[in-house]
Amino acid sequence: MNTIRYITSLLTFYLKGEISTEQNFVKFKEPNTILGLIPLGSRKENVAINQISSTQTNFRLKFGKLLLGIVLAVLALYMIKDSLALGVIILIIAANSVIDAFEIDLKVNMTSGQVKMIDFFIFEKGKAEQAERQINALISGRLDDTNTRQQTDRIVDAINNK
Repeated sequence: MNTIRYITSLLTFYLKGEISTEQNFVKFKEPNTILGLIPLGSRKENVAINQISSTQTNFRLKFGKLLLGIVLAVLALYMIKDSLALGVIILIIAANSVIDAFEIDLKVNMTSGQVKMIDFFIFEKGKAEQAERQINALISGRLDDTNTRQQTDRIVDAINNK
C-alpha cells in the first residue's frame, strides 16, 4: 500500500493526515488542532489488518458548520465597513467553515464493532477512495491467505499434477 497524505482543512493546509501500512498493520496519523487553526500534535493509531472487517466512503454535509459559516460571512460583510482587517479575517474563517462543512468520510469498520472515522477535505475525495480500495485489497489478501479450502485445493492440485 502506498502512503496516502491528505489535507484535513483549508486553513491548516500544511498539516497532513497520513494512512500507511507496515507489515500486517494499517497506520493512521491525524493532526490535532485547537479551534481548527492552531496545531497541537497528532493522534496515531496502528490497527492490525485482521481486525478490519470493511471500509466505505461517504459524502457528508455538516449543517451546523455550514450555518456558522454563512452567519460569519454576513457578519464579516457588515464589519468590513468599520474595520477592514477584522472583516477580512472573519470572512476567511467563514469561507473555511463553509468549505469544511462538505467532507468525505472514510469509515473503517473493525471486527470488534468499533468504527474509525477519518475525515477528508472535500477536494481530497480521490485520496479517500484510493485509501478505501487499498485497505479493501489488504483485507482481501488476508482472507485469501487464511482460506483453508483454497489452500487445500492448491495442495490437492499439486499432488494430482505430479
